[in-house]
Amino acid sequence: MTPGSRGLRGHGSRARGGLTRRVLVACVFGCVGIVFALLSLSTGDVDVPIPGVVRAVLGLDAGTGSFVVTELRAPRVIGAIIVGVGLGAAGAITQSLLRNPLASPDIIGVTAGASTAAVLALASSSALLSVQSWIAGLPVPLAALAGGLIAGSLVLALAWRRGLAPHRVVLVGLGVNAGFGAATSWVLLHADLPGLASSLTWLTGSLNQVRTEIFASVALIIAIILVLLVLLGRTLALLRYDVRIAGGLGIHVPRGQLMLLIAAIGLAAVVTAVAGPVPFVAFAAPQIALAAMRTEGPPVAGGALVGAVMMLTADFAAVRLFSSALPVGVITSFIGIPVLLWLLLRTHRRVGS
Repeated sequence: MTPGSRGLRGHGSRARGGLTRRVLVACVFGCVGIVFALLSLSTGDVDVPIPGVVRAVLGLDAGTGSFVVTELRAPRVIGAIIVGVGLGAAGAITQSLLRNPLASPDIIGVTAGASTAAVLALASSSALLSVQSWIAGLPVPLAALAGGLIAGSLVLALAWRRGLAPHRVVLVGLGVNAGFGAATSWVLLHADLPGLASSLTWLTGSLNQVRTEIFASVALIIAIILVLLVLLGRTLALLRYDVRIAGGLGIHVPRGQLMLLIAAIGLAAVVTAVAGPVPFVAFAAPQIALAAMRTEGPPVAGGALVGAVMMLTADFAAVRLFSSALPVGVITSFIGIPVLLWLLLRTHRRVGS
């Protein structure tokens, strides 16, 4: 056996080992997500046994337990999964494309734009009438989606120079983020008390008022974008390293960058319309998936799976572990802050060494 054949065999063994690890990790996270989904559907003021939950989900039971499961609790679980998948995938795209583990849709202004538009739709005051007359009649999810897309389009327009340089996108995104954040603060200062209370709850990120009528359209949009990401998988994998390498291997770099960033903006905007700007999921989920699966870069599918599990776990804790239900964003912040500190310390050690 030649040294070259031994090297190829060793490389193949490592590749199979990596695939096996990713499958096992995905199965573990999937099982954790199923457990917390079942617990969320089963427990509460009215406990429903797990077999009853299964019968209700399958449509085999029409009693009180079925109503509690399908009408009262299932919308939160479905909303948590949708939001987690969208944020986790969006964060993996931006972290890979911008080659920055700290990059997420939060820092490029998408959630800030959605927040400003949603607060304009929620708040009401005579001082705001001229500003919000064009948006006050919109449902909050639609207003948030419009605001997120406007903010993302503004970032693309200002950062585009025959392509997207990662540092330029981050800097422009920070500026757009700050601008929309200031606008949101101005609206809150002039809002009446009921509008202020609703706005502050929404800004924390909450599943308390998820609207089931938008689930089908949101899920369809996310599915279309995820299919697009599968088709762009090779492009994203090469753009993780260097645009010159990607260009030399036949990738149309500006077009690939544009399509991928549009996909991330679309995912972040549409899920923010469901539950508000849930913090840290888009940042933490891809990094947890990267550390667990040991992939070349933040995995989109892994980030989506971990994001869904994070949201299910956080929502269960927010609703079941406290005397009154908390916004889910409070719990995701508690999860995300240690991940941020761990990532900063790890980066510092690498730079120091």
